[in-house]
Amino acid sequence: MLSTDGVYHVENEADVRLCDEEEVAQSTAAQYDLEYTTLGEFQRLDGIDYESMSRLSAIPIAICDGAVHIAISDPGDLITKDQIGRCLSNFGTTRELPHVYYVASNTAISRKYDEVTGREVDLVELAITEALSKSASDLHITPFRETFQIMFRINGALSHRYTVPIEKFQQLAIALKVRARLDMSETRRPQSGHFQKGNIDFRISTHPTMYGENIVIRILNKDKNLISIEGIGFSSEQIEYLKSVTSHHCGMVIFCGPTGSGKTTSIYSLLETMDKKSRNIMTLEDPIEYRISDVKQTEIIRGVIDFADGVRSILRQDPDVILIGEIRDEETAKMAVRASMTGHLVLTTIHANDSFGVISRLREFDISSSLIADNIIAVVAQRLVRKRYEPGRTIVSEILKISKKVEDLIHDNASMRTLKEYVISSEGFRSMRDDCINKIKNGLIDEGYAASIL
Repeated sequence: MLSTDGVYHVENEADVRLCDEEEVAQSTAAQYDLEYTTLGEFQRLDGIDYESMSRLSAIPIAICDGAVHIAISDPGDLITKDQIGRCLSNFGTTRELPHVYYVASNTAISRKYDEVTGREVDLVELAITEALSKSASDLHITPFRETFQIMFRINGALSHRYTVPIEKFQQLAIALKVRARLDMSETRRPQSGHFQKGNIDFRISTHPTMYGENIVIRILNKDKNLISIEGIGFSSEQIEYLKSVTSHHCGMVIFCGPTGSGKTTSIYSLLETMDKKSRNIMTLEDPIEYRISDVKQTEIIRGVIDFADGVRSILRQDPDVILIGEIRDEETAKMAVRASMTGHLVLTTIHANDSFGVISRLREFDISSSLIADNIIAVVAQRLVRKRYEPGRTIVSEILKISKKVEDLIHDNASMRTLKEYVISSEGFRSMRDDCINKIKNGLIDEGYAASIL
């Protein structure tokens, strides 16, 4: 509860206590019709290289009745099952034996590896390695009174991985701050930084909470393959239209949606459809999330170059197409409009709930209705939703096309309600809600995960 002094206080400790990890493991065992184990009956097996297996969230616990018995935290994790299967096939004692699975908590498994190998597991490396193996987009580390939780965001949903005694939190926090070159002594103010491991960029954000700093790490693989515009979830009609707007020599195409809605992926995929040899394409990004051949990419560096200054500099570089990672403030908004007015195609993103909200947002940034009407070509709004029958996510989307009549309505300061009623009745506008309902009917997405849009 927020008190009058602006500080959060908790009336009941039970309100912030997360479900006990062992209870989750027992529930998972029941769900998969497997036995739950605390690893109390663990038998160390001869010939097993536990050191090489300690990164897995599974551990062999005994050989009994002609089978190797294995404790695993997520019985549905086929990747981990495959990894441990390949490991066990290398050892004589387990090479030809079938597997019998049990369910144990991640913490119990990691502690057992600590005990067997006689060493302290590097929690930072353990969490990062597992997050990468599961293609997590974010890693959350949250302290409470007696423990801290490590969670992964996978396909848009947070997944609990570890519960660790709070005594180890400070060591982990300091290790991450050292990597990201943050102030180790500062715990009262938010900090942000990054570090790299190979071609992976880890963006760290710390935020003070009641029991310590909440730490969120965004995982960006700069060498990952882009999804083609056809594979994102746009309809064939939408794809045809989006490709057509890239032929414009000036104006703005704006993508909107909340953080994590796939805006960057969509805008990059649209860039990939352009002729990058004959057009000078330049970007300003924070951070660079994909590396694209034949595109001049610049990363925003706080205190060195911001979006507004970057646009000013790029305009002196003879660009044809400019990607501005995000419009965050009035100055950047005005520079983006200026760029679109002076013979450049501008692709950018902005935070807004839907395509009509973009117009309101630009007006809040003191952009006149006449400039909005004259310079915007199209607005794309989207959300990411889990697929129903396969891993991964797809988008639900809407595209507001700025026709001559829509341009006139915006120019005349028409209300968003008037504008919306016109495009629905006269121009066949299909909203995100319409797209969502259509994809549910076609079995592409699950209605439960699309509830926030409906």
